[in-house]
Amino acid sequence: MAAKGYFITATDTGIGKTVVTAALLALLRQHGQNAGFIKPVETGVDTHCSSSANSDAKFLLECSGLDEPLEAICPLRLKTPAAPYQSAEIENMEIDPAALVAACRSLAARYHPLLVEGVGGLRVPITPHYHVIDLIEELGFPVILVAGFQLGTLNHTLLSLDALHARGIPVKGVMFSDRKQDGLTDVEALQPALVSHLSKTPVLGRIPFIEDLSTDSFTPHLLAHLEQMINLPALLDG
Repeated sequence: MAAKGYFITATDTGIGKTVVTAALLALLRQHGQNAGFIKPVETGVDTHCSSSANSDAKFLLECSGLDEPLEAICPLRLKTPAAPYQSAEIENMEIDPAALVAACRSLAARYHPLLVEGVGGLRVPITPHYHVIDLIEELGFPVILVAGFQLGTLNHTLLSLDALHARGIPVKGVMFSDRKQDGLTDVEALQPALVSHLSKTPVLGRIPFIEDLSTDSFTPHLLAHLEQMINLPALLDG
């Protein structure tokens, strides 16, 4: 795919993909980039009653200030909080992966870079025979893999990187997301360096814990702090 973008996926669900996407989107736009985003699939949201507090897509839309309809930046929204394939089965729906790819390509023609936020991890099924990793491969964007600070991170991160490399999918780097308020243990603080050493993959930085996270959190003060913790030139240079 000719248009520039990044696919943001994670080692698991609940790791911090949305916060990373929001932070990178804000930083890129602050640097004059015409950055946009899309979350092709979201589950666990009621299409008739959702807000930025319980919808990642609405949260990102309000954070970014993009003038796009919700349907464009999140073409598939399912109520059941489960993997898309399971949610669709419960709700008696059929998912068309081609429609998700087309939605991504439509926005990629207008935003550079386009940040595509996945759902869960790489092997989350969208249909029985089409998983998140298949969507990544079809779009052709390099991956930013989000990892958390916790026991099991080395295993989950290295397995995810192995799966991407086995498909020949380019990996831009790993981004760590701190989801805990009480700071890092000595073991957790060493995890980024260990991931980089063991995988030979760049670590792009760390998103610290953001207290009282909201769509108004990404102030100039916070962005200045984030820029010190993230290798933004690596993304600006493509």
